[in-house]
Amino acid sequence: MKNILEYYYNLSPTIINKKDEYYYFKLKNDTYYLVPYNNQEEIKNIYEINILMINSNILVHEIIINKNKEPFIFYNNRVYILYKTFINPKSIITLNEISYISKIRINYSKQSIRDNWPNLWSKKIDYFEYQINQFGKKYPIIVESFSYFVGLAENAISYVRNTMNEVLISNIDIGVISHKNLYINNPAYHFYNPLNIIIDHQARDIAEYIKLAFFNDNKKIFQELSLYFTENKFTVYGIRLLYGRILYPSYYFELYEQILRNQKKEYELLKLISKISKYEQYLKDVYEYLNSLYTIPKVEWLYITR
Repeated sequence: MKNILEYYYNLSPTIINKKDEYYYFKLKNDTYYLVPYNNQEEIKNIYEINILMINSNILVHEIIINKNKEPFIFYNNRVYILYKTFINPKSIITLNEISYISKIRINYSKQSIRDNWPNLWSKKIDYFEYQINQFGKKYPIIVESFSYFVGLAENAISYVRNTMNEVLISNIDIGVISHKNLYINNPAYHFYNPLNIIIDHQARDIAEYIKLAFFNDNKKIFQELSLYFTENKFTVYGIRLLYGRILYPSYYFELYEQILRNQKKEYELLKLISKISKYEQYLKDVYEYLNSLYTIPKVEWLYITR
């Protein structure tokens, strides 16, 4: 690996560490990561967005080009991207940062937008159901809780599909810089990770932020949202997408995948499961708030007394 870094990047670290599939090392005060990336076709867009964010004075880890002026290399028959991180003492993401990033105007192709959430969610659920049928009783807590969260996901799928069928999309509903995943250890670090960037509707990141606010016990979420919506325009289409995405239990499926990758213990699901009733109340509170801005469909089962 030292020879690879010297040859392609003219970098000569003394110590190179390897964890899972990626490498990392330090030079002076900078930390570098050499990370495999499976979709080579996306790399050009990722690099262009990375440059745009840097030129817009947005904090983001910097992708390093190699001696051939390319943002990737081939190593052991895989594509790798090298990026340099900046020193960031924060461990949280703010709504202001999400708002600021979403205002940057970018050029993108329609093919680069991840906007067909219902189909993506349906495929993911089908795959998870296949996995559960395979591992059987190995994960009893997953087996016991899975149906509830799949039901919640199916509600989200229907809600978003109905929105797409019933409401006209407008020019405001364009693709913005968003993130694949905010449910990662040290979310602020990954918020600035260029490989975590995608183009999507502005509802994506704020929906994940609203869900994270519940699990982070953020008591000021509705004050933050009031300020956010004074500075960010949404259409009825966008607000309905937002609530549909809030309904989707990404927090559960992320933990599910971490358990199957042996990154988390299955018992950690119990803490999440114990909050189901409070989270359902939170979903109602969020609905009431959003419905005060725009009239949107109610999820009737949330209002049925058990």
